[in-house]
Amino acid sequence: MSLGFSGKIFKPDTPGYDQVNNIYATSTYGKERNMKPGAIYQPDNIKDIKEVFDVVSHSDKPIRVAVRTGGHQYSGASSTNTEGIQLDLKTTFRHPVNDLQLTRKDGKVFIRSSVSWELKEFYEFLQEKRVFLPTGQCITVCLGGHVQTGGYGMLGRSFGLLGDYITELEIINYTGEKVMASKTSNPELFYGFLGGSPGNLGVLTHFTVEVQDDNNYKGSKGMWLLYRYKKSTLKNLLDIVVEKAEDPNFERNYDFNINVYSEGINILDIFSADEDKLRDKLPKDVQNDRKNGVGLTLKVPVIVVYAQWVNFGNDAYNPELFRRLKEAGGKIWLSPIVFESAKDAPMSEITSKWLFKHSREFPYPYVKRTGSTNSTTLSKDGWSEWFSEQINKANKQKGLFISSQIQVYGGNNSMFWKNASTNTAYSWRDATVVGTWDIFHKNAQEAAEAWQKETDEGALKYFDKNQRRLLWGSYGDWDMKKVWQHYYDEPTYRRLQQLRKDVDPNDVFNANPFCVEAAK
Repeated sequence: MSLGFSGKIFKPDTPGYDQVNNIYATSTYGKERNMKPGAIYQPDNIKDIKEVFDVVSHSDKPIRVAVRTGGHQYSGASSTNTEGIQLDLKTTFRHPVNDLQLTRKDGKVFIRSSVSWELKEFYEFLQEKRVFLPTGQCITVCLGGHVQTGGYGMLGRSFGLLGDYITELEIINYTGEKVMASKTSNPELFYGFLGGSPGNLGVLTHFTVEVQDDNNYKGSKGMWLLYRYKKSTLKNLLDIVVEKAEDPNFERNYDFNINVYSEGINILDIFSADEDKLRDKLPKDVQNDRKNGVGLTLKVPVIVVYAQWVNFGNDAYNPELFRRLKEAGGKIWLSPIVFESAKDAPMSEITSKWLFKHSREFPYPYVKRTGSTNSTTLSKDGWSEWFSEQINKANKQKGLFISSQIQVYGGNNSMFWKNASTNTAYSWRDATVVGTWDIFHKNAQEAAEAWQKETDEGALKYFDKNQRRLLWGSYGDWDMKKVWQHYYDEPTYRRLQQLRKDVDPNDVFNANPFCVEAAK
């Protein structure tokens, strides 16, 4: 590297390398996929990024570049092997003024942000400015990968995806040149970056996104429920999911999802409540001792429900859905513990309550699954009964820890459907339900893999026969040439292949198999 590079460089077997190289997927795929870059570059600025590509272009042998912002991608696609290098942007663009700016224009609100911010930091800024937008829930996810894979989250029906509100992208291409992309300027590059295999078309550094003003949504409501896990309660809740997923007239105002966690979860990581107040509501026999230093961990599996109603003006709130969610458990403990937003709570505050407080639910290796279905026959097919039984099996097996989230996305009024367009490459925008069912395992890898194998086989019958997957929730074989049909329809994939050929002719961004293959 030339003397012009001012950032940090880490190489294998040198101090600090292992710590910097540790990403979300390391525990599961680190050795199997040789996730050990030949060098990790942490640039200080755009000039440093250009220096990296100058070295790459003058190398005697091909150097492949993997791009990382947060490193949360399940399959480890932000890493590479010893033949490649990683460009780590996690700490690069974090100036509180230059890299996070809010402007108002023509009655709309926009934020120009860098890719390096974590959701936690981004939400703090949103709350300070009294604005909001759809995002995911994990506070340690960084915005670079989140934007490029959609930004799925709790406002999916009422507003759509985070990526639907992007207006402009700032990109460094394989030659080190800065390029701007929007729907009207470089529209094909804009299309490819939003949904087309993150880090394989160039380096996204900043983006501009339209956000929503709290003042336009006064009177909205949020609710958080905590149930002690019981199969019948889960079944009742999933029946509501199915009913609403199959209702073409389900109002846009509502979003809700159902979450299941095995025993040992730190409830404060996934349930927004004051610790002392929540501790007082919980039976003492399900709490671990405060002295153990791990927060409010529970000795029993639980179900957490997040629900909200957005006031789009003069809409009339109908409490029926919230009432049914509260009564799904019958008269058992927990039946349930309920927290609701204050009457005058702004949307920026309500949405911040959905955020998880930790990078992962359990500190163990995992076998991940994320599925998307456009089925409108889940009730006829018996999906909720079958899936409840699968969760029940997992909760009964020693060494297995389930983390599952099921969310409604469908309906003719859903902005997840309505915002679908040819301007972005995000897949499966006709989904009625999207879900994750992840198994973490402690000394029980074979049991975890067997459970997922059985669940995969059942999902083909009860949930989605096409195994529609999402980039942020990738799993299984990570050779995109073999599995692209699960992530894209054919017209989208062929279009992305051509774009990849045009913008990366030297195949620089081919650092691992999980990327769109350039057209021949």
